Amino acid sequence: FLVQTCFNSAELTEDQLLLLVESLEEKIVSQQLQLVREQHRKGPFSVDASLLSFSGEKEQRLTIAMVEMSGVKLQKDGSAVCREEAFSAMAALCASLYILNLLSK
Repeated sequence: FLVQTCFNSAELTEDQLLLLVESLEEKIVSQQLQLVREQHRKGPFSVDASLLSFSGEKEQRLTIAMVEMSGVKLQKDGSAVCREEAFSAMAALCASLYILNLLSK
């Protein structure tokens, strides 16, 4: 796996790596990257709810699962609840999404 080779980070779980592969196949990496970046920009307790709108329910479930594995519980209203370890885990997720987005263009 390219993802496992390039992104074998202690911060990302094997389940997250598998979700990254699925996200790449579903062509939703750029939208996920935008969501994760926005979450960091707006702060740990809010997200632009429009970024949670995906073309299909599967894509939305994939994204929410991946973000929640990083310690951030997303709500449909745009609020977010973060665990203490969420910052480093979300940073690793953001870096992985960024690189995958570049490679997929």
